[in-house]
Amino acid sequence: MHFKPLFILLLAGTVAMAISCRRDMPDIEPVMEYSDSEVLAMVRTDVQNTAFYKDIFLDGGCELNPGIKKDGQVINGRLPYALQKADITDAEYFLATVNDVSEGYTQSDLKLQTEIISGTLTDLNGVLLYPDGEPRFRMIFVFGGHSNPHGTTLGASGRKRIKTFYENGGSYVGSCAGAFLAGAYANGRGRNYFNILKNSDMTSTDVGNSSIDMQMCSDVFSSYYGPADGSLIQGIRHNGGGFLNTDGIPEGTEIIAQFKTEAGNGVKKYYYDQPSIWAYKASGESGRLVVTGSHPEDAPSGDILNLTASMMRYAWDGAGRAKVKGVLTKGDLIPVDPGIGDLQCHHFVLCPAADVKSLSLSVFYSGDYDLEIYLKRDSFAFPDASPDYSSTGSSDGKAVLSTGPLEKGLWYVTVRCSTTVDSREHTIDASSGLGRYFEYSGPTGVLNGVPYSIMAEWEY
Repeated sequence: MHFKPLFILLLAGTVAMAISCRRDMPDIEPVMEYSDSEVLAMVRTDVQNTAFYKDIFLDGGCELNPGIKKDGQVINGRLPYALQKADITDAEYFLATVNDVSEGYTQSDLKLQTEIISGTLTDLNGVLLYPDGEPRFRMIFVFGGHSNPHGTTLGASGRKRIKTFYENGGSYVGSCAGAFLAGAYANGRGRNYFNILKNSDMTSTDVGNSSIDMQMCSDVFSSYYGPADGSLIQGIRHNGGGFLNTDGIPEGTEIIAQFKTEAGNGVKKYYYDQPSIWAYKASGESGRLVVTGSHPEDAPSGDILNLTASMMRYAWDGAGRAKVKGVLTKGDLIPVDPGIGDLQCHHFVLCPAADVKSLSLSVFYSGDYDLEIYLKRDSFAFPDASPDYSSTGSSDGKAVLSTGPLEKGLWYVTVRCSTTVDSREHTIDASSGLGRYFEYSGPTGVLNGVPYSIMAEWEY
């Protein structure tokens, strides 16, 4: 009689039992994950970016007025009254030491302007941009003065920085020279301008050191501080500014006000009914341009002050939309370089195809910085947008966010760098008190970005 070894008998019985059980149990279907393209198609395109280092940067650099005018004289360092009216208080600026633009500019101002706008080894991007080219400020205001000379002093690099700022979501407000600079031509001739309003041309009014009247032809400012459509605004300071030629302007350009000054005896000047304030938003990703050929920023009160404050708020509300950097897939480590800047938010999405038991988000980086993680269902997880989950305590180069059960569907992940530089206003010429800019100290390495990697893991 022959016997099979006991372990073989036990193995055969186990296999037979397993086969019998499989016949009695339904097959378990694997979870079919979404493709990246399917996930990105779900991402919202109607949420505005709200994460910036500061609200506004004011350019009063070489060949521009370094402040507003009162009684025909520049008050060096005095910012537009409308900032306070519009509740825009978190500002930085570069204001040159030369008050009278007819005197040109100093080489020291030019060097400083280049470092601020175009960048240095400490800040390769310039103050306007984050390391990935996104806007570091919500908006820029460009003073009046000499437009082409200012564009020339900025150089090709500086002009490109400002155009990139606008195209990537920063709004642009300008008066007089600031309006000219936003286009491409003046009096039909190409200039060293930003070409934000593509291939647009402005014509000079040849009205110098005087005032001018405007009439509103849009009601867009009524939801801010006014004036309303049809209102006549009289006595706006004007000094050599111009009007927009409407031939060939981009589709979507808004004409908000028109010049209404007459020469007398009912004779209308050639710029009568020509655009005096206009706006343009190139795309959902771009900022909004709002400019004027005059100088309403000098007014401390009344309708002209309200007009300027409305220009700024309309630009504010036109900042570009939030964007995602990519899709997080289960278990994949994604490097992000160039990294994140000070007070910037980077956004990602993930989309489990079934309910998950738990989710873990990990961010790895080097250096003495603080990175935060936020998570929100169905919309961008800005810290001020009531995220569903948050982790604000990073240490030893790692930040982690863990959750319990989550429903399937689209989830937005935000990484925020809460580390920022110390900024201090500095007077350029201490003896005369002329000129202003900001010096940075502290963790200045954040200006060139904090590279990091991010990974999402979850269990069904």
